[in-house]
Amino acid sequence: SILHKANLLILSVFIKCLFQKNNIDPIGATYTWYCQSDEQSTTIWANFQQANPNTELIEISARRTVFYPDKPGINFITISGFTISQAATQWAAPTAEQIGMIATNWNKGWIIENNIISDSKCNGITLGKDRTTGHNVWGADQGNVNRDGNIHYIEVVFNALRNNWTKETIGSHIVRNNQIFNCEQTGICGSMGAAFSIIENNHIYNIWQKRQFEGWEIGGIKFHAPIDATIRKNNIHNCGRGMWLDWMTQGTRVSSNLFYNNDQQDLYIEVNHGPFVIDNNIFLSPVAIQNQSEGGAYLHNLIAGEVLVRNDLNRFTPYFLPHSVAMKGLTTIFGGDDRVYNNIIIGGSNPEAKYGIEGYNNAKLPVWIKGNIYYKQAKPSNKDENFATSTANPEIKVIVEGGDTFLHFTTDKAYFEQKVQLITTELLGKAKIPKAAFENPDGTALIMDTDYFGNKRSDGNIHAGPFVNLKSGKVFVKVWMAKKAI
Repeated sequence: SILHKANLLILSVFIKCLFQKNNIDPIGATYTWYCQSDEQSTTIWANFQQANPNTELIEISARRTVFYPDKPGINFITISGFTISQAATQWAAPTAEQIGMIATNWNKGWIIENNIISDSKCNGITLGKDRTTGHNVWGADQGNVNRDGNIHYIEVVFNALRNNWTKETIGSHIVRNNQIFNCEQTGICGSMGAAFSIIENNHIYNIWQKRQFEGWEIGGIKFHAPIDATIRKNNIHNCGRGMWLDWMTQGTRVSSNLFYNNDQQDLYIEVNHGPFVIDNNIFLSPVAIQNQSEGGAYLHNLIAGEVLVRNDLNRFTPYFLPHSVAMKGLTTIFGGDDRVYNNIIIGGSNPEAKYGIEGYNNAKLPVWIKGNIYYKQAKPSNKDENFATSTANPEIKVIVEGGDTFLHFTTDKAYFEQKVQLITTELLGKAKIPKAAFENPDGTALIMDTDYFGNKRSDGNIHAGPFVNLKSGKVFVKVWMAKKAI
């Protein structure tokens, strides 16, 4: 068929999504399409299999977005209670203008809540970046960029600072209580525009499941520079990556999130200098954490997957004065300077996997590791203190019933006998590179005195892991409650 030129995505036939191809040759494959455009028209080739496109419902998504301000200064918008679906959004690189189905552009103070957001070509929600600070500059001059696009992205950061990237003008968004699924790049994405924001209580799943695209910026949540952001109480599963925090994660707190069935990692922390806090989370995918940063505090988590620890001596990334976007300097990732306290770490059955935290054995910067308990094949580092080990199998299982999610596991004697201390800002000290304290995003002192559910920890009731008041033996805990229909 010949159609007016547009950004096109054939979405459904017999409730089937057609897969876009890069050339016409593989159109014989099941439910695929390809198009060519010139100034006059767009031609589409599509394989509908046994369906007749002349009689069945065929949908084509041509909108690049659904809700998007085209300029700065449009602040304090609330988007609540909508069902938003089927937009042909473009790839949102950190060096490009980032346009999702809902997108804040270069603005402040939006509330995006209680929406159902699905079936975006690339991104569900984007929180920045704008076009004026650089659009696809990584691809504009390949000859002057290293393999990671590092040089140009640093230029983009400086451009943003010159273009009113401050707490007074950009970020401070609230994204909560949304159901986000079936997007092929990210559920929520943002470069610099997510600073000072709160991302909470969202159900994000089936992100990058069709594998239509490859590249950076893939995940349930993918942020650059979530400075002083709070990311809490989200349920992120069946994604390519669960959460990817890349560059300038400083003052960030990731707390009480549920991760499972994510393909590559639950949490990827890349080239950050901290301080950032990862606490009271449940990590259940085969690779739980990939840590290619420094200056992190990993506290009271349940980790039932590999933990990969790496440095990066080839990339210079920024760090800032505390609780601001005032850049203090640039440096590489030496590795270390982490605090790993009071976690439950569980090994699996893969003999080649890296269960436990032996990756810290050769950390260049000092690390502080204390109060962890290791099950099955999980191994402590040679820097561990006051740790416990157990050969028991906690028998971790995730069960979804009626939209609610339950965690089934077994406690043992080692869990109850392990005595750990209360974690505070004073105990954690300061991250070495930015010389900034491990505090809450608002600058108040951190006291790790509540668990995954908000239950209070007391002096006589502090255990490793994200829960208090557990009973002995088999335990069934509801870790996610289904939302009521909008």
